Amino acid sequence: MFAARQRAGCIFRQLQRTTRSYASDAHGHHKPAAVNESFGSLSCVQKGSIATVAVFFGGVLFYQFVPAKGADSAITNLINKYTSRAEDWEEINALHTKAMEQAGFDRNLFENASNKHRFVDVAYPEAFQSHAPRNIQAGHLIHLDNVVDHYRQQHVKAEEQKAKKLAEKK
Repeated sequence: MFAARQRAGCIFRQLQRTTRSYASDAHGHHKPAAVNESFGSLSCVQKGSIATVAVFFGGVLFYQFVPAKGADSAITNLINKYTSRAEDWEEINALHTKAMEQAGFDRNLFENASNKHRFVDVAYPEAFQSHAPRNIQAGHLIHLDNVVDHYRQQHVKAEEQKAKKLAEKK
């Protein structure tokens, strides 16, 4: 409560100071302020008329570049140039699909040219020695060429049996 009274008293004292008037300011012997009213500088009227003329000619210029009916504006053409359309994506996807089909056909053609040279891949040969490849002592890795050769021979035998069955049917 005491702090509120003290603050109110401080505000009251400041209000009294601001309302004082001095006799030296009120007797009216001052000269009027000198105003330079030459037409050389831009006055408010002159600035406004320049702005009006600029808006008029800007509007005329704007309507000169407005496209005709049915034509696109330069801004619309610029926006359309950098936006993607569904037709473009369909065309790109169709070309990509066609290229992938051709690549698959070519790979199948080269891999299945003759059954003697084709072999069945083991899912991954590293499965026979699946362990961390760190801290391996020399000579402790298994040589897998004989394992791969074994599966290749099995495949060749299976292909020969298939060929014999087809020959017997004919």
